[in-house]
Amino acid sequence: MVIMNTGTEKSSQLFSFLAPTKLLGGSNALANLCFELKEKNVSRPLVIMDEYAQRLGYFREVKRAMQEDDIRIIGFCSGVTGVPADCDAAVKKFKQLDCDCILGLGGPEVVNVAKAVKLMIGQNANAFDMFRYAPVVKRVRYGGADVPLFLLPCGIPSGIEATTRVRIVDPETNLFYNFDSRRCCAAAVILDKRLTDIMPAKALGAAGLNALAMGILGFVDNAQNSIAQSYATSAIHAVMNTLVPAMRHNADAEYRMDIYSAIIEAGVAYYNARGSIFRDIVTEVTMRTGADLMLVTEILFPHFYRTRMNEERIFKGVLMPIAGEDVYASTNFNARDKVALEHIAAFWDKVTELAELPTKLSQIGAVQSDFAAIAEAVIARYRGDDADVSNFTYITELLEKAF
Repeated sequence: MVIMNTGTEKSSQLFSFLAPTKLLGGSNALANLCFELKEKNVSRPLVIMDEYAQRLGYFREVKRAMQEDDIRIIGFCSGVTGVPADCDAAVKKFKQLDCDCILGLGGPEVVNVAKAVKLMIGQNANAFDMFRYAPVVKRVRYGGADVPLFLLPCGIPSGIEATTRVRIVDPETNLFYNFDSRRCCAAAVILDKRLTDIMPAKALGAAGLNALAMGILGFVDNAQNSIAQSYATSAIHAVMNTLVPAMRHNADAEYRMDIYSAIIEAGVAYYNARGSIFRDIVTEVTMRTGADLMLVTEILFPHFYRTRMNEERIFKGVLMPIAGEDVYASTNFNARDKVALEHIAAFWDKVTELAELPTKLSQIGAVQSDFAAIAEAVIARYRGDDADVSNFTYITELLEKAF
């Protein structure tokens, strides 16, 4: 939807916010799956899943949830690892079996593949290779059907589930694909505690800080977009109040669900901002090191927000969801940036210490000699309009600080 924020001619702002994905979460959310399929008038799903979902019995849970309805699983692609070959195999099976919808069951790799498959079918593409020379997805006149996609995250979500984004890495060609298309949107994301398992405190800590980083940037990078900010605010509040208890009681599914929901909500706001220099830096470092994206985010973000606060002082508003109404109201307006920074830093340090998370790029395999190439790649990819930070010196100095 597009909303006009009315006011004086000088202050009027036009902002857009697309959120067509239904979010369902809870202890029995899976029971709604068949209803959601029927709402879209589909009944022949192809399940795309990873080895994790199959080994831990999550596929069995999905089949059990569909037993009482006339919807049956037509086929499945298992062992998905997130590479283009997975996309090609799924598209081929979808067409061979005459399926009419997609269920993505598993971790971030499954989510990306399922969204890419939906995009490929919508573009009448039989091979992912068609994107190699077209990094920007263009609508084609002969576009295929808009296939309903239903995502069932297992384990820790990535944040792109309810967004228009898809991230696919091709290790054979060393190419990274970052699509942004409405044809990637899921009809629904179903987050059920039966599809989660106990997570180590370290994994929960990294996931929670990743959600907090996405929430804060989703808030400040959507300064004129109150809808995106509401998603970000909800995510920030959940992380600040739930993450430490979740780490200490990691067998409690309710705590896990709070953090997982916060990741998905934060991602909606984070990816609503078209250009993000931080997002591009994290992506490039992840590709170079092979490290987990959440760990890269957790290491880089403290250094990034300090430079943004020092140079632009843009964190006043984010103090409210971080510290609460009382602290916000009792803090002098000119000091809110500083107080927000202090709250973020204190919380960040507490979580990294409790979870024994890495705090330097050198701890995850980064090499200083790669920093120049990383900066050049980020500048070439960046699509934002923030010239102050999209330069070689800023990026290399940020990486040095985090090294």
